[in-house]
Parts: sequence; C-alpha cells; structure tokens
Amino acid sequence: MASSSGAATSSARRQAQIDALLAAPTEAAESAYYARLTAALGVSGDVAVRRVQHGKGLVAARDFAEGDRVLVEPPLVGMQHERNRRHALVCGQCFRYVGAVEHQIARRLLADDADADADAPSPDAPPRAHLEALRDGRATLPLAARFAGPAPVPCRGGCAREAFCSPECESAAWRAHERVVCVGRRTECRDGPANAEAFVEHARATNDVFILVARLINRVAADAEAILEAKRALPEDSSEAEAGTRGGDDDDDGEDGGEDALVSLALAKAWEPFAMGAKCVWWEGVARPEDVPEGAPEAEFRASMRDIAEESLRLLERCAPPSRVAAFPALFSLDVFGRVVGMFERNNLEIAVASPVEDYFLEVDALDDGSAEKEAALADTAPLLDALDLEYDAPLEGSGFFALQSCCNSDCDPNVAPRKDDGDDDGRCVLIATRAIRAGEELTMCYVDETADVRERRAQLMDYGFECACETCERDAATLAKNETNEKEDHRAASGSRRGKTK
Repeated sequence: MASSSGAATSSARRQAQIDALLAAPTEAAESAYYARLTAALGVSGDVAVRRVQHGKGLVAARDFAEGDRVLVEPPLVGMQHERNRRHALVCGQCFRYVGAVEHQIARRLLADDADADADAPSPDAPPRAHLEALRDGRATLPLAARFAGPAPVPCRGGCAREAFCSPECESAAWRAHERVVCVGRRTECRDGPANAEAFVEHARATNDVFILVARLINRVAADAEAILEAKRALPEDSSEAEAGTRGGDDDDDGEDGGEDALVSLALAKAWEPFAMGAKCVWWEGVARPEDVPEGAPEAEFRASMRDIAEESLRLLERCAPPSRVAAFPALFSLDVFGRVVGMFERNNLEIAVASPVEDYFLEVDALDDGSAEKEAALADTAPLLDALDLEYDAPLEGSGFFALQSCCNSDCDPNVAPRKDDGDDDGRCVLIATRAIRAGEELTMCYVDETADVRERRAQLMDYGFECACETCERDAATLAKNETNEKEDHRAASGSRRGKTK
C-alpha cells in the first residue's frame, strides 16, 4: 500500500512539473522577461517584444536605415550540425573557429581520405604524410599565420568531439551539458561513455536536433540544481521566510511539500527562457510529406516519428545522473521532449560562420600575378585547393535557438534578414535591415527563400504550422490563379478552333 501511495505521489509530482513547464506564460510574465533580456543584452533601445497581429512579435524601438544592424544576439543554446564536423573545427560553445588554417585544411582532407577507397587514392591528392604534418603543426603554409584562430582548448572529459576557444567556453559548456553527454573516458555520463555514444550515434542516424534538445534539457537541469544549491545555502530563517511567501508546505509531513515547492520554483526559473518559445508536438506539427498519403500511411509516419523521439529520450535519460532524473522528471518526459523538438523545428535559426580557409585561399589568390611570392605560395596551396575542390569554402553550419530572433514573425517581403560581415566570427545572430524601418514597426524575416514560387513558399511554411497569408503571398497567389485561368481559356479556345476545322 505504501509503495502504491509513493508511486502515485511521484506520478503526481511528475505531472505537476509537466503542466507547469508546458503552461503558456502570462502576458505580464512575458513582458517582464523580455524587458530584462533586452536590458541585459544592451538592445532595449533598439528592439522590443510586443503583442502584434499574430500574437507575439519583435518591433523596432527606433528608426533604422537600410543596411543597419538591427540585432546582434548570442544563442540561448546551439550546436554544430553533425554532417558539418568534418568541415569545421570550432568552439563547441561560441562556434568561433579554433586552431591553425593548416589544421583545418588537413583534417578535412584526411577525413576524405579515410572515407575513400584505400586501394585507389586520387593521383592528385597531397601525400598523407604531408597532410598529417600540416594537421599536427609540423608543417606550415605561407601567409597562414594571420588566419589562425585561438589554440583549441580540449574538453576535460577527454573526448575528441569537442574543442573550445577558451577555458571560459569549455567551463560553460561542461557545466551546462557536456559533462553528461561527453563521450570521453572522463565523462560524468551515467555508467561511462557508452551511454553518451549510444545517444549521439542515434541522433546522427535519425535527427541531430536531438543533440540540441539534450543541451537544452541538461542546461535547464544544471541551472535548476545551481538555484537549489544557492537557496539551500541560505540561513535557515531566510529559507523559512521564502517558504512562507510561497504559501507553506503542501504534503502531509510538511517537509516534502516545502522541498517540492523549492524544486518547482528552481525548475521554473531555469526553464523561463524556453517557456517563451512557441511549442508544438514535433510528430504532430510537421506537415505531411507529399509522398505520404493521407489516412493510415500518415498515421504510421507520425507514429514512427514519435517512436524515434521516444528512443532518443530513453537514451538521453540513461546519460543523466539518477538524482537529476528523480528531481526533474518532467524534463525527461516525452511530453516535454516532443514539444522542445517541435519548438526547435519551428523557431531555430541557422548558425553560420565563414571559414578562415576560404579567406586564406582568397588572400593567396589576391597576391600579385607573376610575383615570386605568389608562385611560391601556389606551389604549396594549389594541390590542397584542388583536393578540397568545391568544398574549399565550406562554412560552419549549425542550428541555434535565439530568444529575441525567435520572436520575429515571417513575411515574404521581410524588413530584416540574417547576414554577417567578415568580422562576425562566432555563432551570434546578426539581423540587418533590408530597407528603412520606422520606430514601432514590426520586424519580420522570411522563414524560407522569399524568391521561390508562392506555392513552394507556402508548402515549406506549412512545416511552421501555417499557410502564409502575407500581402506578397496573397498577391502572388492571385496573379498565379489569374494566369492559370487565362491559360485554360486559351487552351479551350484553341481546342474549339481545332474542332471547328474540316478537311
């Protein structure tokens, strides 16, 4: 009986946490959060979050001229795409390139070499020994030193997956998430690196957004644990006073109720940045693919997506300390996991950073034609450039969730767009005004390629949960319908003319 009662209490606590995390924030809480955030980022004189026609939106707090920077914002959470790792060695926290250009080039070509047929190497490929010397710093390239990034700081867990640009970035990443999902031998992942490796490999094989979800969940848990630790360290009378303001204990024994209230408050505070994001259940919110028929096939498709998410969640749960799962069971529930995936799929933004490798080869190319300096540089660099081929300029590519940028609504004639200059060398989002903007005007960006056909734009935007009805789409759709009507009338007229002819 006692065991059954305990299980019921545990289930009730879990559901209470889930309900709290998924509850929509009040307008007052939303307004207060964004006011604090814009002040902390130093952009309260530039932008603000307000209620607009479609709910929440980002608006200009002052006038902007075309080409002005409207917003520069770091991600709340971000990741490098798994498929991009072979192309770019970057800081796992801020996404700045790290290490020498020689290392960046060589590691990419050595990865290609490892994937190639060992019995049939390309006759034009640089010798492997030379590439290894470039990778390890035993050989250098002319002019390359000026393009070097910070020396890589290794992950303290001993993994080769992540490197960092500074001890500060390494420490921030380790505290937030890396200690739980690091695949190195010194990981703090439950039962060692095997569980972390299983989670990462599953994400690589299915959807690497699960890695971004893992970072969010573990960051929230780490923040909540820190809040709890700080509150428990308060003098006893301070803790009692705080408990009094919370309304006292909830459970029969008093003590557990107070602890539950403290845990709930800590979790709510840590979750606050992500409480503001629009959420939907991932497998329900994705638009039905064209090759999946309605009815049973669609249901099977969505069920398979749910199964994939649930498998990822179970693998992630095996990485976390049992105390974390016990304290914050809602974070490891499918209800929350599925909605966080949905939030990312609808609100994330591409993280892109130009490669110093591209800049390096452009620098060599800009040397005076026919000069001894250029001839000497080309002798070293031309074989490398040929081997890299069209991928020589591959940038850092990833995804991130940005608190303010995610408030931008979509419009197919947007007034801001994400663009970066040469000096933007990390994962921050940079929004540029595409035309003059007046104070109070809503800031909009196009979630898809605005130059695409209206039918294509609307189809792609269905993945965001709506059919676009912006002025541009309405005008383009009307023009398209008129043209199609004219074509049909012309076709009928031509057919009638043909039928009226006699031999």
